[in-house]
Amino acid sequence: MHPTFISHYHLPDRPPFLSLSDLEGGMDSQIFQDMLNRHKWDENYNRRFGLNYLKTRASVEKKLRDLFIRRGGNPKRQYPIYFVLGESKWFQYLNAEHRVIRIPISELPNQSVSVTFPDSYITMTNSKKPYYEKVYFISEIQDFLAEYGMPENDVPKTYEKYWEGDFEKYYEVQVWDNEILRPYDFFHARE
Repeated sequence: MHPTFISHYHLPDRPPFLSLSDLEGGMDSQIFQDMLNRHKWDENYNRRFGLNYLKTRASVEKKLRDLFIRRGGNPKRQYPIYFVLGESKWFQYLNAEHRVIRIPISELPNQSVSVTFPDSYITMTNSKKPYYEKVYFISEIQDFLAEYGMPENDVPKTYEKYWEGDFEKYYEVQVWDNEILRPYDFFHARE
């Protein structure tokens, strides 16, 4: 049985559905600088970003978008908002205080949602595995799960140097249309 929802994880002090690629000022943005250094003062924050992260992310997202369009996708956003297929305890506890928003797959229009295995940053910067440099439609879940399986849903003992290990921890789902997100954006609905 395949997952019936996608999950978006976000920090409690930040609204959901944000993209670092939308930041004005790029690396000089105070938000990015906070994320770059947060692990130094927040023991529950395990995420790490390299100094070239935003530059590489820009080329990753361009390639991801181009491949999605080539396959017949119709992105409305320049950069996607990221989710995981089903849930990922590994990703959730990358930052121990993550909040989660789930959207049923049945509510996702095929032309506005893409999937990579694993994380698109890894997938679009490498070609060593047969599923790298590939973009799937959300409607192809059964096919890619039959071929590659669903990763174990466990929390590691440590996140120490996690970026050096195997990244086949989750399927990443990219949502390319703000209208899909609007009914789930309770943070902005309160404003």
